[in-house]
Amino acid sequence: MKLAAAAKPAVIALLALAMFVPVTMIQGLIAERQARRDVAVAGIAQGWGARQTLAGPYLAVPYWRTWTEVVQETIDGRPRERRTERTESRLLRLPADSVDWRIGAKVSEKARGIYKARLYSASAEARGRFNLPARFGLNDSASRIKWGTPRLVVGVSDPGGIRSVSPLVIAGAGHAIEAGSGDTAALPGGVHVPLPGLVGSRAAQPQSFEFAFAIELAGSTAFAVAPLGSNTTVTMRSDWPHPSFAGRFLPLRHEIGAQGFLAEWQVSQYAAPGVANRQELAVSFIEPAGLYQQLERASKYGFLFIGLTFAAFLLFELLRRLALHPIQYALVGLALAMFFLLLTALSEHIDFALAYAIATFACVGLIAGYLVRVLRSAALGLAFGGALGALYAMLYALLKAEDYSLLGGAMLLFGLLAAVMIATRRVDWYGLTTPQPQLS
Repeated sequence: MKLAAAAKPAVIALLALAMFVPVTMIQGLIAERQARRDVAVAGIAQGWGARQTLAGPYLAVPYWRTWTEVVQETIDGRPRERRTERTESRLLRLPADSVDWRIGAKVSEKARGIYKARLYSASAEARGRFNLPARFGLNDSASRIKWGTPRLVVGVSDPGGIRSVSPLVIAGAGHAIEAGSGDTAALPGGVHVPLPGLVGSRAAQPQSFEFAFAIELAGSTAFAVAPLGSNTTVTMRSDWPHPSFAGRFLPLRHEIGAQGFLAEWQVSQYAAPGVANRQELAVSFIEPAGLYQQLERASKYGFLFIGLTFAAFLLFELLRRLALHPIQYALVGLALAMFFLLLTALSEHIDFALAYAIATFACVGLIAGYLVRVLRSAALGLAFGGALGALYAMLYALLKAEDYSLLGGAMLLFGLLAAVMIATRRVDWYGLTTPQPQLS
């Protein structure tokens, strides 16, 4: 027995809700594949280099402070003075007066199975100047100070990515750079240069020197600089055309084109937070609307596709007095859900645009061929297929519009709702569900 016309919309609505189950399962599959990709990328980065942050340079000056502690006490009614010599070790951290970083980064990809990681090789050159006050600015006349060997310190967040370091050049003389930051309390990883010539009799007088060095780093995802100098300028050039500028300090100016980007930062002594509470300027080498982000966003439109298709079928049933079985609704809904599964599987092996075109052609062709027979009309079946193809084309445009996807989606929904309302503005809905009188 056929379902009553009044009950049919409720049944179709429940069936549409049931179709959300396979779409939700596909969304879970996309999340699982993305998690696998993240694990693979992390493994590649571990062997190449993680996100790199250059910090410094600054001068770390160890010293020992010795003083006499005097305690007044009374013994047997007589005042006495007890003197105890105390010694403690401390570390002075002195920022460079000026630092100029010149950084170039080349981006490449490495694959592990079907997953690819975005990696870079960065060459960084630093030039600057230290202006050191007498006694390194330490004014403590009540203590005796013994200076240790000062160290010029450069922090590197992932030392495993250091490919090479040039000697530190001061006044034309080269100084070998040693592994380790030399100040693990502030910077767990990095390199340092001992500078014994800054102590002795020279420590009692103001002194200044210029320095220069270069470092080659391998990393992934992003590159950052922690400006620890009093005045820091950074110029970075890369062949990656989609940079994302982040961190506490944004570029003073930048140029972005198809061949890459150029960015310049300038951080003054009034904005630099110092060694103890360093902040960064950073560039992330992102892919706008990445693969799994596009797949996730596409699958969210699965509910819309199924709902719109079922609504169109129901309107055709009511307006043209067709009779479609709920199983036919379900088969079309499953074909719509299969699009997202095909898209996910194909896009992991071929370009996303080609995968989208193949999945669209397969699903639209299947549904159109099926509807030609179900609706008993080649024109109606092909018209449905054409409308569905146009819907997929609009979805692709939304996926590529990173900044305007919400606006585009809202306009699409509003346009479809307006079209349905205009097309059915003269429909007598009560008449469609009222049984026709039987002629005797």
